[in-house]
Amino acid sequence: MQRIRNNLRDVIIQAYHMQWKEIHNKVREISRDINGKPRSVRSMAPNEKARFRSLQNEENELSSSLDNSILICVACGKGNRDMVYNKAYGAWYCTECYGMERLSAQDRAKVKRQRTKSHEEEAIESHSKTFL
Repeated sequence: MQRIRNNLRDVIIQAYHMQWKEIHNKVREISRDINGKPRSVRSMAPNEKARFRSLQNEENELSSSLDNSILICVACGKGNRDMVYNKAYGAWYCTECYGMERLSAQDRAKVKRQRTKSHEEEAIESHSKTFL
């Protein structure tokens, strides 16, 4: 079953790469002059600029959909492992990364600091609580 799961993930990721490359090639076409030299967005005609931005948005949405999918771990990027969903972050973690985050969160929960926490420390603590 794992082999089937991994093969299916590979097929979907390959389709993602093909679609991303197609979009990226269109972006590259628009962003180059006749001689193949890069040109700035400022030098583009309004319709070219609109198309360029639209294609960039498609690239970003496509990348975001892969990053938020069960296909790859949000932490390590591996896709051949069992996954665990962290609802608070809306993200999938492989069981190894999730386990490490959980252990780290448990360790941080045990350590009670008496001093005022920095904004960064509060953010880390908030992140950790989602794994407990």
